Amino acid sequence: MRSRTNKLRNLVATYWQPAVFYGMLIVFFGLLLWFKLGTLLGNYSQDELDTLRSAHGLREIMHHPMNAPFTIVAYLFRVAHFSGHDLFSLRAAATLFGLLTLTTFYWLVRHWHGERTAILGTILFGCSAWFLHTARLGTPEVLLFVLASLAAGSVWLKHTDNRLVLVIGFVLAATLLYIPGLIWFLLILGIWQAKTIARLFREHLSIMLAGIAAILALISPLVWAVYKSPILLKTIAGLPAQGWPDPVDSLLRLAHIPVNLIVRGPLDPEHWLDRLALLDAFSITMLALGIYLYIRHWRLVRAKLMAVVVVVGVILASLGGAVTIAILAPFLYIMIAAGVGFMLDRWYSVFPRNTIAQAVGVVLVSLAIISASWYGLRQYYVAWPNAPATKQTFVVQ
Repeated sequence: MRSRTNKLRNLVATYWQPAVFYGMLIVFFGLLLWFKLGTLLGNYSQDELDTLRSAHGLREIMHHPMNAPFTIVAYLFRVAHFSGHDLFSLRAAATLFGLLTLTTFYWLVRHWHGERTAILGTILFGCSAWFLHTARLGTPEVLLFVLASLAAGSVWLKHTDNRLVLVIGFVLAATLLYIPGLIWFLLILGIWQAKTIARLFREHLSIMLAGIAAILALISPLVWAVYKSPILLKTIAGLPAQGWPDPVDSLLRLAHIPVNLIVRGPLDPEHWLDRLALLDAFSITMLALGIYLYIRHWRLVRAKLMAVVVVVGVILASLGGAVTIAILAPFLYIMIAAGVGFMLDRWYSVFPRNTIAQAVGVVLVSLAIISASWYGLRQYYVAWPNAPATKQTFVVQ
């Protein structure tokens, strides 16, 4: 009894501070994601209406199982009469996955770069217009953020033999198979973690076999849909549903990705404001520092993981299928957060004992993050809904 009490006391002593910080962040971002969720634009987009048709009932979800994790959550919100408007349930479902993304983002950055960097990075990512556009729109695009959960799960699996972690891992693996293009990351992770998986089979054979059986049960609707329509395999692989990727068009889309990030954004009123770059000036600067930091420590597993995710994500986004550039957002902001932490560390190394200078550095960086966050919030909540192109896009009553 005493040993259990001591373990509980040590657990509380270790995690109470990050738990408090995370609780404050999740409440803030929960309120932010739900602020004027159904009234900011007044109406809905055609893509949201098309998504509602595939999430109208369990039969429709079974017949169109792609993106089922999103459509099932949206269906449950609608069945619970969560709102008087069916389309609102789609946006509510998107915010749920948005909060899940922020949770895994915070955990990953904290694990890799420390508490301070995790808090600053999560604020910057959660207040960015890019995150808000994706996590507040009633379409399955937000599911691309689930890839961050796969990265967090792979890191967690390396450091624990907890059975609950294994169960969560199997559920996550089954979920990823329903999201276009993410099967490649699952395969890469399986090859990468082959030794760890083999060890788990030796030490927890019954759980691993039960997990495989659970995966097969969870993906049975997807298997049945593929059996009835084999062309669905193209969507699962992240390829265009009709035809095949054109090499020239794919190369052009590939070239547009860095341009969209730092120079000129996509002309897509449903997801973005005019032709503004996806990243603001401060984030671009911190991204450059973060990339430098990861290249400098390229031997670390996290650096190799980030490189694989970015390379494969860019390739999939250039194919013209269901995978969009949004798949890169959490990982780019992880590097942005790393850049912020690196800049503060360098500042501290210049003033190792001058607490006043250290405080000045933290205040200046915090002000820069507040300014960048305020810019993202105003861009999303003020400028975008009042743009004429946006009003012409969201016309569904």
